[in-house]
This record gives sequence, structure tokens and C-alpha cells, in this order.
Amino acid sequence: MRSTTSIKQSDIKEKWYLVDVKDKRIGRVATVVSQLLRGRNNPLVRPYHNPKVKIIIINAGSIDFTEKKGLTKFYKNYSGFPGGLKFVNLEDTFKKFPERPLQIAIKGMLPKTKKGDEIFSNLYIYPGQDHKHEAQRPELIDIEDIKL
Repeated sequence: MRSTTSIKQSDIKEKWYLVDVKDKRIGRVATVVSQLLRGRNNPLVRPYHNPKVKIIIINAGSIDFTEKKGLTKFYKNYSGFPGGLKFVNLEDTFKKFPERPLQIAIKGMLPKTKKGDEIFSNLYIYPGQDHKHEAQRPELIDIEDIKL
């Protein structure tokens, strides 16, 4: 008789990744990063586990999106008051907050639960080259090399 062994949460090791997104498409980056955050590349991690994956994204200010998408994609914000619905296109949002479009794209691909919020807190996005996580010695990965 065979028995299935399952890995325990305490057996999962914390892993840090560094992703450089300079001149990469926003959708492709968001897809790969959201899958990595959920632990889809590790066959031992189960859906009910916290994969303990931390991702640092640098150069978010130079991410690529099509010109048409920059003008036609809108983000909405509602203040809660009557008439308080505002629409801002991607290009204006990107100029003011370069990391925000990538945050919104990745958050939209994660589960809409407490676990999704917990996973999203393991993401660090910086608009430039500098980040403050040198001590964790993150592993540099290339988005195009990952097949999920």
C-alpha cells in the first residue's frame, strides 16, 4: 500500500527573486510574476500553502506597453461620494506613479481572498534601478526564460 506524503508549511524555504522589467511588456511580466508569487513553479507547494516567494521588480518606470493601450486603457477610482467617479488613462497614471500599472495588473491576477492579499504583500516594485533588499541576496531571473 502506497501513501502520499505532503510537504509541511515549515518545510518551505523563503526564496527571493529579482526581476528587471526594462523594455518588457506589462502583460507578460504580470503573468509570470503572479504565477511565481503563487508558487506555481514549485511542484511541492500546494494551493493552501504560503509559497514564501518574495519578488523585487526594478526598472518599472521603463516598462513597455503599446501606445494604443496607453490612451485607451482607463483606471477608475471612486471616492464614495455622489459624482466622485474618476477615470484616468494608463499613460497619465504611468507618468505620475510609474509602478502603479504593474501593481494593478499583478493584483488582478491573484486570488481575491485573504491569501491573495498575503501573497501580494510579498511583491516589491521600484521605478528605478535601486532597491533596499541587497541583504537578502535575491536571485536574478529573466522573464523570457520562465515557462509556466
